[in-house]
Order: sequence, then structure tokens, then C-alpha cells
Amino acid sequence: MPTTKPFSQELYDEDDNAKQVLIDYLNRKGGFENARVNPDQYGIDVLAERDSVTHGFEVEVKHNWTGSKFPFSTIHFADRKRKFAVPNAHFVMFNDDRSCALTVMAEIFALAPVVTKKTVYTELENFTELRLEQVVFFKP
Repeated sequence: MPTTKPFSQELYDEDDNAKQVLIDYLNRKGGFENARVNPDQYGIDVLAERDSVTHGFEVEVKHNWTGSKFPFSTIHFADRKRKFAVPNAHFVMFNDDRSCALTVMAEIFALAPVVTKKTVYTELENFTELRLEQVVFFKP
């Protein structure tokens, strides 16, 4: 098994609409303007402006989070996403049906510890581990 999750076009396509859910939220009630998909396919997922400052948003879907209550005691983002932990960046995780989400600012993400665990797709993958009190939950 690999140590990082291999890219899957099928999984990417299945979760790609989460970007649009976030874009709609940011433009409607998130306090941002001009939210859009980043044209750089290798860059952070979504870009938006607030007070003439560009912010970036890395988006993912946690399929084993169903309903509004987050079912785990910690939150794990793939540590390979740490490259996006720059000023004015945000990490966003949606539940399976995109009815609830959480977000954490890059400054908190960058300082979080790394843990290694086995997943469905990997033998030993590194994850950034966050505590529930470090994130903000919201309903898009």
C-alpha cells in the first residue's frame, strides 16, 4: 500500500461539487466577494476576496461524517495539504451531504501536530491533527 493516497479522478469528480457549495456560501453569507474555483489546478481549490485581500480555501469532504454532529474527537487533514498553509488560507471540511462544514485558518493548521495512521487507501499516511476547539463549524 502507498504512504499517500493516490489521485483518483472518480473520487475527485464525486467531491468536486463541494467547491461550488463553498463558493455559494462565501458569496452569499460568508463575507467574501468574487469567490471562484482557482484556475490553477495544482493550487488551493477556491479563491475569494475580503477587503481587497485574496484568501484561499482548500476544500475536502469527509464521507464518514454524516449528520450535523462531528463524530470524532479530532480532525485529520492529509498533511500533504500543509503546503497551502500560508497567510489568508483556510482549510474547509464538509460532511458527506455538504449540509455542515468546519474551517480552520492556516496559522492554526501550520502549528498542528502530525500523526501517522493507516487508512482505507494507505498503509501509513501523515495527517495534520486538530482538536475540535481549534475549528469553527458552520452550515453552508
